[in-house]
Amino acid sequence: MTHLSMAVVVRNGKVLVQERYRASKGMVVEFPGGEVNENETGTDAAIRELSEETQLEGLKHLATFAGINEFGGRIYYAVFEASPSDQPMPVGEERRQTFKWLEYAELPLGEFYAADVNFIKTQLTKFCKQESAVA
Repeated sequence: MTHLSMAVVVRNGKVLVQERYRASKGMVVEFPGGEVNENETGTDAAIRELSEETQLEGLKHLATFAGINEFGGRIYYAVFEASPSDQPMPVGEERRQTFKWLEYAELPLGEFYAADVNFIKTQLTKFCKQESAVA
């Protein structure tokens, strides 16, 4: 069973999303994240994935939430706070990454997985200033 962990980074009421290329889907919008390794916590996996995908390190951990992903495994959302000077950096040209700091209302919910949308609607509002996201 595949367990996943997402790094949700907030800064000044906005949230970091990445647009990147996936061979199976083309360009996708998502939080940085990936699979949880054996003997790794959801939070530790999010820290590792965040560093691997954005080169961001040393951010303040605010909370971690858990749910069930589309594959029947666990999914963790570790929320981190970035300072204004923290900037994500693309990793590898094949990913075609771009990063955006979006207000809650700007999040393209139709482009996220169902578990992500559930997290966004039920938990992310605690860390962002806006009250409704784009359906």
